[in-house]
Amino acid sequence: MFDQKGYILLESLLAFLIITLCISIYLPLTANLLVAIKKEKIDVDIMRIAYEQSQKIALGQEIDSTWQTGENSYGINLSKTNERKGIHVQYNNQEKKVDILSITATSP
Repeated sequence: MFDQKGYILLESLLAFLIITLCISIYLPLTANLLVAIKKEKIDVDIMRIAYEQSQKIALGQEIDSTWQTGENSYGINLSKTNERKGIHVQYNNQEKKVDILSITATSP
């Protein structure tokens, strides 16, 4: 009959090669997605903090100077220029600014 001693070895090596190629393509994609998700999470956190601090301003409360979320710590500043108030949220070298139009009522 046929001598198939080397066939099983070749088939195993080919299957191992295919699995290795799939994993080598999948892992860098997954790592890049995790990095992008972390950056987006920081952006969402910054915007959420700015929104919550703007709600405090609307209620007449003092804003927080720092904010801790997980392992991240954010700095918060309030800026006032003429009729506008702004909230500045800093994380590392990244800063987001949210300007709030404040209306002051004046009596005639």
